[in-house]
Amino acid sequence: MSRQRLLLVACRVFERELEVLARTAKTELQLHYIEIALHQQPGAQLRAALQEEINTVPEEDYDAVALGYGLCNRGLVGLKAHGLPVVIPRAHDCLGILLGSSQRYLAELEKQPGTYFQSCGWIEHLPADRTLRPLAAGEGLSLNQEELVARYGEESAQFLMAEYAKFTQHYKRLAFIATPVAKADERERKAAEIAQQQGWTFERLPGDLTWLQRLVDGEWNDKDFLVLKPHEKVALSYGDGLISAEPA
Repeated sequence: MSRQRLLLVACRVFERELEVLARTAKTELQLHYIEIALHQQPGAQLRAALQEEINTVPEEDYDAVALGYGLCNRGLVGLKAHGLPVVIPRAHDCLGILLGSSQRYLAELEKQPGTYFQSCGWIEHLPADRTLRPLAAGEGLSLNQEELVARYGEESAQFLMAEYAKFTQHYKRLAFIATPVAKADERERKAAEIAQQQGWTFERLPGDLTWLQRLVDGEWNDKDFLVLKPHEKVALSYGDGLISAEPA
């Protein structure tokens, strides 16, 4: 019996984890990454980029398209399946996927609402243009006002510093999601440095790749995955499933 031919379009935040999982995938897997910088943009831009990917998949080469994304600022709402089924994790964002379940992610937020999460992918794939959003992620946190003035000018620097203070003031803990990937120790040390610089507590959370493993293996139960049929689109669901399918 031939293996299912699967194209996985994923955020680069998952790149190292998917490198590991692809070695034993039960599907005939092809990986394609979209840059992490789209997370800085409105959800409509992420949706447009993913829709273009879905619409241009050579349908004769694959049996399904999978997305390595969660709901991600509602960027997936309205996304349409074209000629192939589209598989989407029922996740709020990448953090729940890396932790193995939405329940675990929400439990960590309940434990400490002021938690800033990091992972190997977030530390590694920071956008080169450190505008407001990257200021609160990874290396951007170490920028001081002098560096901002040099980069953006006095007026813009003052605005960015004020916005940065508002963005980070409620954080108390940096939680690093540790997964078994290359250079994980190096990324964890960087995350711990960020926490120290900000005066936050640091906590290492063991990652759980079983959700991501099931995505690449083609094991898509209805509880954890939405499978769009051709000519269906993603709609918000206000139950535990987060997202549902409706006619496009």
